[in-house]
Amino acid sequence: MRVALVAVVLLLNACTSAPVPPPPPPVPDPCLKVTTGIVDAALGFRQMGLELANCGGKPFEVNGYPAIKFFDAEGNLLDLTVGHSATDDPGAKPLTIRPAERLVAHLSWRNTVTDIDRVPYTATALEIAPLEGMPGQKVDPKTKLDLGNTSRVDVTAWMPKK
Repeated sequence: MRVALVAVVLLLNACTSAPVPPPPPPVPDPCLKVTTGIVDAALGFRQMGLELANCGGKPFEVNGYPAIKFFDAEGNLLDLTVGHSATDDPGAKPLTIRPAERLVAHLSWRNTVTDIDRVPYTATALEIAPLEGMPGQKVDPKTKLDLGNTSRVDVTAWMPKK
């Protein structure tokens, strides 16, 4: 009888104890953060560095180009073509970015006006995805980007930071 009483007390305690709290949500992987550098301008040619940092806890393989969208001051998407013909483009190749490491890419354009009837583009905000098909991140370029009206910009593939 005594054993049965102890068993009942143990069962009741198990049913009334506080539930085990759920584990904290995992840090999303990959945790990749994109930032921009300053614009280097010379004779109408513009170039801005992009940096990709691995802020997660696991290595991530990167093979390709950042996907970039440009927005004007009113938040409208600008109709631009992003090409891959920059002179310093190493081409896409597999790279592993380890936690706390960084990769770089270069965004370049000419502030050229080829048609006086078309208003030159000015971008004040960017959305950059680390790779095509990944979610984009709103990025403040820290300055207005005077893109001319050729409707074309170029970006290099990600490459190791020197």
